[in-house]
Amino acid sequence: MDNYLESMFVRTEVWLGELEEEYNICLHSRTVSNKAKNLTHEILEKLKNTLDHTMSKFWIKYIAPNLSEEERKKVRPGFPIGKSFNALPSVLGKMNMLDLENTHKDFYNFLLEKQPFSSEENRWLELLKELSGKGKHFQLIPQKRIERVQSIEVTRRGGGTVIWHPTSVKYGEGVEILGAPIDSETQRIRPTPGVTERIEVWVSFEFEDYGINALEFCIESMSETRQLVEEMLNVCDIT
Repeated sequence: MDNYLESMFVRTEVWLGELEEEYNICLHSRTVSNKAKNLTHEILEKLKNTLDHTMSKFWIKYIAPNLSEEERKKVRPGFPIGKSFNALPSVLGKMNMLDLENTHKDFYNFLLEKQPFSSEENRWLELLKELSGKGKHFQLIPQKRIERVQSIEVTRRGGGTVIWHPTSVKYGEGVEILGAPIDSETQRIRPTPGVTERIEVWVSFEFEDYGINALEFCIESMSETRQLVEEMLNVCDIT
């Protein structure tokens, strides 16, 4: 792998570390910061660009020499990701690689094997393409876990709910919430018939409409992209 490709991965690793720190800050403050959104997009965009750059190395070495200068100017080489087998020729055709199956069969078979429609394991590529193209303003929403027994929300059977934040409100001895006495040390209600308690915890962020943990997807995409790039370099003999 050349120094430029390696530098792209190094930069992405730095952003991943920053993103994990920023997510923790956001989870604590129960907000989704613009920094978190920007870092998430920059990571996905950089990974997609890394794949495209690797593909352009193949294109420059094997395809461009057979094209006129005018034809070369019209092409923006990128890693081909087709939604279906029938759609792949169109994607390759835009790069003047419609006859790739005949001119570079091994590489064509490799690209075909890596397509999202070829295996569910490759679906991350389709998601990477979609999410990296959405811009820096796509939505991240919190994933929530509800735990019974521990609580910042107290509800009484038959009606009545009280919510408070233990970090900002502390109750002393003798305080009752909806008839349930508060333990001043634990800030939890003592067991009381008809009264329940629960706590809502933000545990991670996911992409809106996708139901995918954002940080986990970024980390996994980093690993998958590096592996895919290394395989591409070997299959098509480019460094």
